[in-house]
Amino acid sequence: MASNHVGPSRAISLAAGSSTRPGQRNVDGQGTATPAAAQEVILEGRRYRLVPLDERSAPRRAPTAASLLTGRELQIVSLVAEGRVNKQIAGQLRISEWTVSTHLRRIFAKLGVDTRAAMVSRCADSLVRRDV
Repeated sequence: MASNHVGPSRAISLAAGSSTRPGQRNVDGQGTATPAAAQEVILEGRRYRLVPLDERSAPRRAPTAASLLTGRELQIVSLVAEGRVNKQIAGQLRISEWTVSTHLRRIFAKLGVDTRAAMVSRCADSLVRRDV
């Protein structure tokens, strides 16, 4: 004897004003047809719970390094990308090595990285090429 069990609900989101395609039907928790503002829909034998989509909470692109870092931080990343060590960076920018170290710690925290190589890799699209 075949079971009518559909399985667990899966959440999906539909933009405001969306409607179902032909062959789909809106159902309430008891399997009866309901108006367009239904809480669930069955597609190919699977039950999906509808979740309203708020336009403001739509997924956004990950922020770029340029938008996360200050100009000075980008300058330091650029010098690290050139292979400079903290002492060389400090000398060129006329700041202390401690300040360079502090900038690097803050850059690492902002970018979610823990090595100089990962920092440069993450910022590769934001680095200004001087040889072009």
